Amino acid sequence: MGISVPGFTARKIAATPEGLALARQFTRRTLKRWGLTNTVDNVIAVVGELTGNAVRHTNAGRSGAWLALATSPRTVMCIVRDPSPRVPVPVGADDLALDGRGLTVVASLSSAWGWTVEPDGKAVWARIPIAV
Repeated sequence: MGISVPGFTARKIAATPEGLALARQFTRRTLKRWGLTNTVDNVIAVVGELTGNAVRHTNAGRSGAWLALATSPRTVMCIVRDPSPRVPVPVGADDLALDGRGLTVVASLSSAWGWTVEPDGKAVWARIPIAV
């Protein structure tokens, strides 16, 4: 089940590799529908990192996570909600590390990012500038 109104859409994401692939597909289709094709790659990269972190580093398990996308005239906002109160912490990955750079990628593609801890989990968000 998803929620969709002009400029806002949300979808539950299964905590599986297939669920993560569907999150990226959902994002691509949404941005095309909104006419934001110049921004697709950056937003998909951010969505991939945030949803991947929600699955990999939290107890999303059977409950999964939620992905919301919202647009304004200058930005696309990505919000990923998961059931863990554990806050995201950027780590300094060395040159040979296979992972650990996700939040650095999010920060480099976003004008701002952060999180909000809620009684039953957290929401991690990123604001991506719309490419012209």
